[in-house]
Amino acid sequence: MVLNSGSRINQKVCFICGAGHSGSTLLGLILGSHQDCFYSGEARKTRFLHNTNYPKIKTCNICGINCPVWKDFITSTHLDLYEQISLKTQKPIVIDSTKNTSWLEEQIATIQKTSSQPFLIFLQRDGRAVINSRTRKYPQKNVKEIINDWKELINETQELYRHFKGNKIKIKYEHLATNVESVIRTLCDFLEIDYQPPMVKYYQHEHHPVGGNNGTQFLIIKAQHKNTEEFLPKVSKRCSDYYQNHGLEITLDLRWRQELDPTVERLFEEIADKENEELKWEV
Repeated sequence: MVLNSGSRINQKVCFICGAGHSGSTLLGLILGSHQDCFYSGEARKTRFLHNTNYPKIKTCNICGINCPVWKDFITSTHLDLYEQISLKTQKPIVIDSTKNTSWLEEQIATIQKTSSQPFLIFLQRDGRAVINSRTRKYPQKNVKEIINDWKELINETQELYRHFKGNKIKIKYEHLATNVESVIRTLCDFLEIDYQPPMVKYYQHEHHPVGGNNGTQFLIIKAQHKNTEEFLPKVSKRCSDYYQNHGLEITLDLRWRQELDPTVERLFEEIADKENEELKWEV
């Protein structure tokens, strides 16, 4: 059964899967800078829009509660989420960087019942970098638990990728950060859209993501001369100097090589070296 065929506005949904802290916000913002694309951020979090019972009310990370996309967005039971987003934004392609595999499986199944095409990008990053980022963000959390959570998600994502029957591709964050134009051209070909050079300067475009990496989004705030003092508290104290002094150009983040405790790195290799074999970055 195909739902909403014919007059459907949404034509494609691109899911970016993988582990958090792997660069999906950056990739989503770049793809969302294409004239036919809208980057929703982590679309799963639209469930919490306007929910005063949720500890942190979700809204646009760039323009806040007065966002022209999300301020009056109410999810419908009659249309799938991506058609609702396309109706609101008038963009035929929606980018979703939710990492939760149960959500992805559910949404992929929904899209497959429509006339839209699902696409899957598995964005990979060296697990040591991810673990470093997560221990930086959650210093109170048990390191072994962080590593096991990463290992479980990577295994689930690999399984999701193996079973996905549509168009799919694996991209390394490190390749994206060091060969931006080449990787984005590859992804535009993958999505069957034209490559538009201004996409690389994602910070010059209008964006309305829900969730995602606050540091990357801070660069948009800075580039567009918005109120950085209001946004900065969202960025951890340990990262604030990094992003305040960060240029707008896309650069490879290798802070983990200096920051990751050797004891943590050894523990990671003991627990998850097999899962990291494909993702490891040694250059």
